[in-house]
Amino acid sequence: MKREGFALLLLNACESLDKRILDILKNEEVGLDRFWEEGPDLWKKLPITDNVRTRLIQLKNDGWVEAECERCGLLGIKVVTILDDLYPERLREAPWAPLSLYVKGQWPLCGSFVGVVGTRRCSSYAFRVAHSLGAKLARSGVVPVSGGAKGIDGAVHSGAIDSNGPTVAILGTGVDKVYPRGHERLFDNITREGTLLSEYPLGTGASNWRFPKRNRIISAISEKLVVVEAPLKSGAMITARYAMELGREVWAVPGRIDENVARGSNGLIYDGAYPLVEIKYFMDSLSGGQLDFFSDGNFDVNTTGMSDDQVRILSLLSEKGERTVDNIVSECKMSAAEVLNSLGLLLARGDVYPSGPGRWSASLKSKS
Repeated sequence: MKREGFALLLLNACESLDKRILDILKNEEVGLDRFWEEGPDLWKKLPITDNVRTRLIQLKNDGWVEAECERCGLLGIKVVTILDDLYPERLREAPWAPLSLYVKGQWPLCGSFVGVVGTRRCSSYAFRVAHSLGAKLARSGVVPVSGGAKGIDGAVHSGAIDSNGPTVAILGTGVDKVYPRGHERLFDNITREGTLLSEYPLGTGASNWRFPKRNRIISAISEKLVVVEAPLKSGAMITARYAMELGREVWAVPGRIDENVARGSNGLIYDGAYPLVEIKYFMDSLSGGQLDFFSDGNFDVNTTGMSDDQVRILSLLSEKGERTVDNIVSECKMSAAEVLNSLGLLLARGDVYPSGPGRWSASLKSKS
C-alpha cells in the first residue's frame, strides 16, 4: 500500500471522518502523501478537532496502520480505499463516502446490487418473502445486499446462498467479527461466493450507534432498495431515508395494516415507494420491463407430477390466498381426507405451508 493508502486508512480509523476530509485537505493544499509523511507537525495546522488530532497522533505513534495492514494480510482481508478502482462507484459518489473499506471474501462482484432490508423480529411471511427475493435476485445475476443481521437480513443472504449466488453483507462491526452470535456459518458461506464488507477497522465490536451508520452504505451501494417489513422506528427505515436522499428507487412489501411490525414499510408505500406486490414485477423492473400492477392475476404454477386434486388446491391457494381445510373442502368440492392427503404431499414438495392454526397458503415459489 502506498502513502496515500496509509493516510486514508489512518483517517478512516477515526470513524468520524469521511470523504469530506479530502475537501479540507485540498483547500489547505495538503496532499495525502504529505499528510502521512509530515505527521503531527502538519496536523496541528489543519482545521480538525482536537479529539481527531489526538487520535491520529496516537495511532501513528503506535504504528497502527502498518500493524493493521499486516493483520489484514494474514486474514486474507482486502483494504479498498476511496481512491482505488475497486471502490464501489455508487458509494464513492455519496458525500459521506467512507475513506476505506475492509473486504472479506470475493471482490469485486459482477452484476448490479439491490439492497433488501427489514426488521430483525420479522413475521414468518416476511422471512419467506426475503428468502425468495434473495434467491431470485441471485439466480438472475443480481447481487442482493443486506446487513448480516437476524431476521430479514439473514433470510436474504440465505436465499442467495441457497441459489449458489453471491451476496454482500454490510457489517456494523469489523469483518473479522461475527455478530450476531449464531451467524458463524452464514458469514462463512457468504465469503465463498460473496463478500463481508465494513468501513470499521479489524476488531471493532458491536455498538448500537454503528449499525444505523452502516445502513447508509447499504443504500448508497445499491441500485434499488427493498424494505420487506419494518416498524416505524427501525434500521430499515433509516436505510430507506438514506436511499431517498440519494435518489435511489425504494420498494416496500405491503404488510397487514393492524401490525406494528409493518407500519414503517406500509408508510413508505403511502409516501410514494413502489409496492412490491409480486416478485415477478420487481424482477421485471430490474431489466427495464414495464410495471403492470393490474394484470389478470393468474399465477404460473408448476404442476409437474401433481394429481388433479393437488393442482386444484394449489391453484385455489395461489389465486385466492389463505384458506382453512374446511374452505378448501367447500371450494374444491373434495372430502376432508382428500384435502389433507393432498396438502401433505404439497407440503413435502414445498408448494404450500401452514400459515396459521388450521390455515394453509401457497408458497412464494408457486406464486412467482
